[in-house]
Amino acid sequence: MPHFSFSNLLYHPWAMIIDAIGLLLLISYHHYLSWILRYTPHQTHRGRSNYLRHAWVKTLRANEKDILAIQTMRNWIMSATLFASTSMVIGLGVMQVTFSSEKIYALSQALSLFPPASDLLIKMKLLALSSVFFNAFLHFSLALRYYNQSGFLINLPANYFQGDADLAISNVLNLAGNQYHNGTRIFLIATPFTLWIIGPDWFLAGVFIVLWLLYRFDFSSSLDAGYQLP
Repeated sequence: MPHFSFSNLLYHPWAMIIDAIGLLLLISYHHYLSWILRYTPHQTHRGRSNYLRHAWVKTLRANEKDILAIQTMRNWIMSATLFASTSMVIGLGVMQVTFSSEKIYALSQALSLFPPASDLLIKMKLLALSSVFFNAFLHFSLALRYYNQSGFLINLPANYFQGDADLAISNVLNLAGNQYHNGTRIFLIATPFTLWIIGPDWFLAGVFIVLWLLYRFDFSSSLDAGYQLP
C-alpha cells in the first residue's frame, strides 16, 4: 500500500505564486462583474437579457402567442438538457481518467516549467476539474427546473398571481436564464483548470485567455444591437 506524504503535494514556490495569481485574477473579475450587475446591469449581456425576457413575456401574454411560447420554451429546455448531460458525462470521464493518470504526469513533466511534484497531485487536480463540471451540471439542472415552471406559468390568467403577473413570470424565467448563463460560463472557466493539470504556467495562460473570452461573453453588445433599452 503506497505511503501518503504531504511532501507529495508540495509545489515549487513559484508554482504556488502563479496559481495564486491566476485564482486572484478570476475572483477579482467576478467581483467586478457582480458590482456591475448590481448597479448598472444593462452594461452586461446578462442584464440586457433579463430585461428582454421580461419584455418577451409581456408581449406574448398581451398577444396570446401560445404556440410561440411553447416552441421557445421547448428549445430552451432541450438546450439545457443537452448541456446538463454533457457536464455529467465529462465529469464522470475526468474521474475515470483520475485512476490512470501516470501518462498525464509524464506529459506535465515534459511540457511545464513547474510540473507537479507527484502523480498524486495530478489526481487531486483531476478531481478538482471533475467538480467544476459537476457544478455546471447543477446549474443546468436548476435551469431546467425553472424553465419547466415558467412553461406552465406563462399561460395562466393574471388573477392567479399576486401583483404584476408578467413580472412574476419573467422573474422565474430570468432565474432559469441566469442558471443557464452560469452553467455556460463554467464551461469557459473549465479551460484554465484543464490546463492546470499540465502545470501552473499553463494555468495562468489559460486564465488570461478565458478572461478575454468572459469579457466578450459578459459585455459584448454584438448580439444586443437593434433594440432600445430604458
